[in-house]
Amino acid sequence: MEAIDLFSGIGGLGLGFTQAGFKIKLAVELNTRRLEVYRRNVKPSIVINSDVRKINFSEYGDADAVIAGPPCQPYSSATPKNSKGINHPYYGLDEEVLRAVKQVKPKIIVVEEVPAWNPMRLIKGLSNMGYSTHAKVYDMSLHGVPMKRRRWVIIALADGSAPELTIPAANPPRPIDLLHDLPMNPCTTDPCNFNGKLIFNHVNYNINSMIKELIPMIPPGHSLVTAYRAGLIREAPKYVKDIEKKHSYWLYRVPTNEPAKVVPHPRRSMMLHPIYNRMITVRELARLYTYPDWFNLKPLSIDEMYRSITDSVPPLFAQKLAEAILKKRKT
Repeated sequence: MEAIDLFSGIGGLGLGFTQAGFKIKLAVELNTRRLEVYRRNVKPSIVINSDVRKINFSEYGDADAVIAGPPCQPYSSATPKNSKGINHPYYGLDEEVLRAVKQVKPKIIVVEEVPAWNPMRLIKGLSNMGYSTHAKVYDMSLHGVPMKRRRWVIIALADGSAPELTIPAANPPRPIDLLHDLPMNPCTTDPCNFNGKLIFNHVNYNINSMIKELIPMIPPGHSLVTAYRAGLIREAPKYVKDIEKKHSYWLYRVPTNEPAKVVPHPRRSMMLHPIYNRMITVRELARLYTYPDWFNLKPLSIDEMYRSITDSVPPLFAQKLAEAILKKRKT
């Protein structure tokens, strides 16, 4: 089956669908470098580097599915209040999915978005077009992803079958087991060779010397702020004024044995390795998001690599979602 991937990003959703047996007919993404990552790794038939609002989808009317992860910034808790909702330039882009569906008339529609988003406009629009529609907030850590990522997923089917899905539950791997075979230190080149294996994107940023002194204080599963509030750090470090006003994501150390929470800005928050006293590398973050090691995030900058991963759907969840849809259609 062929799919159109809107707001494709680097390709978490698209990669998962290809791993389930779909072929990506068309990928649409505004960010040029993210689209290049998608093109190299997911290998769609056609890529369009453009604003979705400018595209006529009628010529792609033979696609079987439309999948989409519209920008979350208008609804995300990480967006400043005065920039949320209708004040954000990306507000309303989710409704472009309805326009694409009207023009393409696919059999399957999948939309992913943050929990603060209201899905009712899309549900109503798809129902009015005759689709059987179901929406649910999924916790992806219950399906094998070692991240506590909760997201709305809308599934709409054209064949009249009930779109409620059974996505197999699975315990995620422990982060410490998932990351143990990567080099202890970040690579100085990208890619690098380690134990005879080529490693992509095992890179991070150096942390300045003052903040480096704080890192050993933070236990796995805590940020500097949550550790201080829990009494695990008895005194506010001398380099940190007004620790209570710091964001709880700041200097967050990945747990060793349980899924990590989603950090919207891993570079800005300086997300930490579960054991080593350094920032987590891009490759380590990619593994936590279930990207395969062959997935190469160049030509993005290191900062863009971090952000593009956290903006994406973990491919493992996307694959399980696509497989569940295909199974539903066969029964």
